[in-house]
Amino acid sequence: MHTTRPPNPFRVLAAALALAAVAPLQAQESVNVNLLQRYPTPLIAGDTAPARARPWEFSAADIFQVSGFTLDAAANLHIQAGASDLGIGHCADGVVWAVLVPRGQGALSSQAAPGEETIAHVWLRFHPAQINSLFPPETVSAPGDTNLLPLMRAIARHKFPSSFESGGRALIPAPNDMIVDADIREGPRRFFIVDRNARAASYAAAFERQNYKPHPALTPELAADAFDQLWGAFDEGYAMFILRPEINWARMRDQFRPRALASKSSDDFADVCAEMLKPLRDLHVRLSLAGTSVPVYDPPRPSNSNPSAHKAILGGLNISGRLQWAVTSDKIGFAAIYGWDDDALPEQFGKALEQMRDTRGLILDVRWNGGGNERLAQEVAGRFLTREVVYAYDQFRDGPASTNLTKKAPRKVQPAGPWRYSRPVILLMGQKCMSGNEAFIGMMAGAPNVTTMGDRTCGSSGNPQVVELPLSMTVTVPRWIDYKADGQPLDEHGYEPKVPFKPGPNAFAENRDDLLTAALERLRQAK
Repeated sequence: MHTTRPPNPFRVLAAALALAAVAPLQAQESVNVNLLQRYPTPLIAGDTAPARARPWEFSAADIFQVSGFTLDAAANLHIQAGASDLGIGHCADGVVWAVLVPRGQGALSSQAAPGEETIAHVWLRFHPAQINSLFPPETVSAPGDTNLLPLMRAIARHKFPSSFESGGRALIPAPNDMIVDADIREGPRRFFIVDRNARAASYAAAFERQNYKPHPALTPELAADAFDQLWGAFDEGYAMFILRPEINWARMRDQFRPRALASKSSDDFADVCAEMLKPLRDLHVRLSLAGTSVPVYDPPRPSNSNPSAHKAILGGLNISGRLQWAVTSDKIGFAAIYGWDDDALPEQFGKALEQMRDTRGLILDVRWNGGGNERLAQEVAGRFLTREVVYAYDQFRDGPASTNLTKKAPRKVQPAGPWRYSRPVILLMGQKCMSGNEAFIGMMAGAPNVTTMGDRTCGSSGNPQVVELPLSMTVTVPRWIDYKADGQPLDEHGYEPKVPFKPGPNAFAENRDDLLTAALERLRQAK
């Protein structure tokens, strides 16, 4: 099942990149570049509100030369490189990332190793206004080596999810906050969280071995084999073609196969495959190349939550894995569940619920929960149910034709636990809710004391199968159609809240979570 975690500026995914030697550049006329003028920003402070996360872009026009690079980010973190190529990722409000690829030697001195280490590349996240302090105009010229575009894009795809992001879009760090993420040539990944004002760098050693492997070389034979296997996996196993009658899958093969086979690199090939899959409009269709995610379909889904404000609003928080819970001073319980992907969760929730047994109402918050194991969701939902509930139906693909589907089979949930919570419950939901978490919302609809509040859910489920392909690629193929209890497909419909909440300006900024505040007030007014 697809999962979505709450925003975490320092969340790191697997990656470190061993780079091949860069081909010598052809002689070109250079022009000095003021990057702050090229990418102006109105931003003064940081902005880490997920609702305002910004889409970013990167193209060959964003590659520059630098004559040299020096970074004294902290007392124990120093980087020195000579002539290098620089890639800039940017949004409407300026630069959001930079990747530096030395043409010759580059050295890292840090707390992570006793001596200097040779760097393959350096990835940087920082406030947009800081760009000229990192790359002074007198050191920057244009153009850079545009042959590095596929490599830099691959680095960006792999490293961007590591920090200051939400849903693949850019959060803006404060001017003093910075991520320095260097891959050591034929060695580990070095990831640092930097406070520039304090000149302090914290090293994340847990990710040293999460190395990224170079993307495999493309040959015509491998391209043909990989494309045909990918297309065939969907032709034989994808369940939701009947929900996409406008798509002629055979015609898609004729349209995209020549383009895929004409690709110049495995990265370009993967991009063509992703373009073919995108019209399926399916968040459970995911593509990877050598462990790096390749964007397929991920429309904007605004957040309606601000977890960083919850402690201040509730007066404290208890944390148990993927569960956070609290009891307010006026006896209202709160439990936020951030994923159905931890087997310990039902037991943890049961212990928290014991502490909330005498509350006069309870808020369940699943706004940042992107799904997981429905069995875990059933165990939690059962603590609120007094009878068996049919919460969903599913159909699986079971034949060569897109219309070959099994009969609809019901999915049921039973009451669970030593006792059930019977006082008023408000279930907070929103567009980040999907997959197994939408099933949980369907389960909770069977409890008469539960009121849903917030925004509609995403409307995506798939029970996907992972298919291994040549070129170190994988693709996930959704195998079922998920139906709500009323028989309507979940896909692209989702669940609507009983009590819609339309946020005003800055409703989820800084220490505000206006939806949580409104839910608390609603319970306080309940008799």
